[in-house]
Amino acid sequence: MVRTGISTASFFDTLMLEDAPALFRSWGVRYAEYYLNSSYEYSPAFTKMLKSRSDDAGIEVVAVHPMSLQFEPLLFTPHPRQREEATASYEAVLKAGEILGADHYVMHGPVVLGNGVTKNLEFERLAPIFDRLSDMAEDHGLHLTLENVSYSIMPSPEIGTILHGLMRRPLYHTLDLKQSIRAGFDPMQFVDAFGERIIAVHACDCDRSGEKPRFCLPPRGGFDFKRIVDALQKKGFSGTVLLEAYSDMFQSHKELKDAYDALSRQINT
Repeated sequence: MVRTGISTASFFDTLMLEDAPALFRSWGVRYAEYYLNSSYEYSPAFTKMLKSRSDDAGIEVVAVHPMSLQFEPLLFTPHPRQREEATASYEAVLKAGEILGADHYVMHGPVVLGNGVTKNLEFERLAPIFDRLSDMAEDHGLHLTLENVSYSIMPSPEIGTILHGLMRRPLYHTLDLKQSIRAGFDPMQFVDAFGERIIAVHACDCDRSGEKPRFCLPPRGGFDFKRIVDALQKKGFSGTVLLEAYSDMFQSHKELKDAYDALSRQINT
């Protein structure tokens, strides 16, 4: 059986994070990625409360995922003061992840400006920073995973492969299916390129019958999730497939519950 769960990013502005464990328990969801919306949500007091509620609900926290634009791009800035402040925020999230017992941290990393403009994104300079950030994550018992995001540093499999060749230690990944399609790639291209480094999947459905892809809840788009998961398992995948939806994909939380059930059934059939 492949582990399936839900990212609380799916509940953005519709459910407070601390209320997610009880809801997940009522749905029979055992695995969760916690999307941390603000510095308040990765403070020690809040994190310990969230850990207690998660334990009471029988929820295993597989990942922490902060709102990346709050500080992540500045982890890679050349300016030392900006980098120092961002690093303090990063470490606060790592400490939260350690308290929660998470396996990995989900990172977007530097952003690419409009029209493909890049600034201070030389891979030879960035690779040692990723090494240092990976070391910090490991110090707190977490893996650092770089997510493929269409507007961030790794929209393509090729860029991931370049970073791998420049780093002194392994870089792991969260594969986001919708972001892959948005960037113009079949998710299988990421699996083929470095599937053995993918330790989590962000899943939602995609209807490609029209002129442009329309992202939606499973099973409304007919995406073949099992094809991706089977290919990952051949590369040694033992992680979690997490439903991660956008708020405009549903009207009620029950729709999310039904989507989670449909995703779990398809993957494990």
